Amino acid sequence: MDTLMGIKQFLIDNCSLSHFEVWQSIKGLDFSLALSHHFDKETPVPGRFFNEEILAHENFTDIYYHYSNHTTIVIRISKSSVLNNESKQELKPIIDLHYLQIMLDREKYIRNKMMESIRDISVLEDLNDLLKKILENAISVIPAADMGVLWMYEPSLDVLFPKAWTGGPNEEIKKMRMKIGEGIIGKTFKDNKSFILTNIDDIISESSNISADNLFYLYNSVQFDDLKSIISVPIKVEESTLCVLIVYQNGPYPLLTKDDQQLLESFSDQVSIVLRNSKLYQNLKKQNDLLIQRDTIHNTLIKLSLQNKGLQKIANEIKKMINHPLMIVDLTDHQQYSSPPQRKWELPLEINTKLKTQSFFTESLNNQSLYIHPIIAIDVPIGIMAVDMEEDELFPLNKMIIEQASSVIALEIIRNQTLVDSYYQKTNDLFNDFIQCREYNLIRKKAMELRIVDHPYYLAIAIHIHPHADFHFLNMQMHKLIAQIKKHLGIYVSIAFGYGHKVTLVCQFNHYADQDYVKKKVALIHSNWMNAHEESLKIGIGTCYPSMDNIAKSYSEADKALSFLISRQLKSIVNYQDIGINHLFIHQPMDDLNSFINEIFNPLQSDKDGTLDLEQTLLVYMENDRQATQTAKLLHIHVNTLYQRLKRIEEKLQISFSNPEDILKIQLACYLRNSIV
Repeated sequence: MDTLMGIKQFLIDNCSLSHFEVWQSIKGLDFSLALSHHFDKETPVPGRFFNEEILAHENFTDIYYHYSNHTTIVIRISKSSVLNNESKQELKPIIDLHYLQIMLDREKYIRNKMMESIRDISVLEDLNDLLKKILENAISVIPAADMGVLWMYEPSLDVLFPKAWTGGPNEEIKKMRMKIGEGIIGKTFKDNKSFILTNIDDIISESSNISADNLFYLYNSVQFDDLKSIISVPIKVEESTLCVLIVYQNGPYPLLTKDDQQLLESFSDQVSIVLRNSKLYQNLKKQNDLLIQRDTIHNTLIKLSLQNKGLQKIANEIKKMINHPLMIVDLTDHQQYSSPPQRKWELPLEINTKLKTQSFFTESLNNQSLYIHPIIAIDVPIGIMAVDMEEDELFPLNKMIIEQASSVIALEIIRNQTLVDSYYQKTNDLFNDFIQCREYNLIRKKAMELRIVDHPYYLAIAIHIHPHADFHFLNMQMHKLIAQIKKHLGIYVSIAFGYGHKVTLVCQFNHYADQDYVKKKVALIHSNWMNAHEESLKIGIGTCYPSMDNIAKSYSEADKALSFLISRQLKSIVNYQDIGINHLFIHQPMDDLNSFINEIFNPLQSDKDGTLDLEQTLLVYMENDRQATQTAKLLHIHVNTLYQRLKRIEEKLQISFSNPEDILKIQLACYLRNSIV
């Protein structure tokens, strides 16, 4: 030990000692020789003195250093050597450091024993051997303890019996049966708290109610001639006291301490874990057949997945396994797969909010109890499995089958989604080529590749989904939206695909008036999306044109209408025809437009000139086609007052209301002011 070498070096270099020894007694145990320097013949073990600091002998002198927890260090020097007071004072910190090193080594030893016990918990299978091993480790880290016994409660007999022991008792102890409240063991169990006894009179008093039979078996199993202290701790399993762990210390005086009591309580926690694990192990043995079935189920489902049989086949196979009607919902396209096929349920919208927070839950639907298990992929709900329980609870095996099946269903949905993504990517590339075509035959050829069927009329729609940092979430939103589009628009959908955060839709009509129906359905989709999601949609709609030659034109208009919504940061639907003159400013930066508006209106904003008077006068004047009488009436002023204001406006803006170019400039500024603000 480094600290021992420090003591040795100090005694040699600073004290000029040539003959000395270092003895130590830890936790009240017998002294052991830690270091000897030139003491050739054996010397006796230091005496047990707890108060004296120096004890002189015939050939040597012992200097005592006492510490807490019954730990003592003795420096022994030869009779001819002298250690003055100054040297003693300088030596004291070095001895203290050695004491701390001893305590640190002891803590490491305790920790290793604790870790050993923890490892044993996971390795040893025989309960009796494991409990005995933990008892032995407990005794080894409580040096003063000589014996330990673990008592276990037997509910059927309402008694405690010895389950494991170490340190002395023979087989005779197995015959003991302690009642609740009987002796130290029974009292510990009854009161459910640990305690320490370090006085023999207290030990005898607490043991006074032990039955004659138990005393007979106890004294036949172990001798208690010099018993001095006891620690007894209860052991709880799942909040119920099940055992008592007790250790005994023999010797001339009591050595067990509160620290030992806390340490024993730590080992009692390990016994609690062992007993709990034993109980779990028994339960697991009962479920062995269940686990075998699980492997069979897993292999069956994986085979279905590898064979690419589809979700309907998987639903049918799960139905055979659990013997309950069920339905699988693919949230990416809102397709339902039921088994039996005729059993389908309209799930309430409230379920969607639970999918993100619960692994499974029950739901009542028309006096029908459903077991709902979300299908999750990358933290995003992509599907639902709803099982008709037909009773209040499902068997554990059925729950396990559903849990196993959910991962296979997730893989199937993701695989389908990946195929759809690949199709969308290809369709996006083909569509971009298609709208670039100008020659008749090439347009027809590209239309065939896109599977656009010849119809009298076509209409393009561009939809913007709110961007999201999570690509998988955004992709899921896109699939959901396209599924809704196909569900609501049906035969009117010519092509629909998504790319990035944009969905492109081309609708086809036999009659020009059919576009009104489609636009109403698009508005319904927009409304439903607003109600179900935090982020809204922006939808731009092009003009309905005859012939597929004009699809590119309709798409260009839809894209411009969408750009108008994005630039204005509007969350709505707009037809290209409705944006009017705004189409001239779609790609104009907002800063430039605001600068133009401010150029007209800022000069009118002066408190001393009546800010709102001039600004409001100009807006109303232009809105009423510069009709002075009507404008004055709306402003509730005399017409002469209006002319005075118009004159001031001309002066401030340096314009003339008789100049056509100035009038056009003012009209444009007022229009932009109203449309942007």
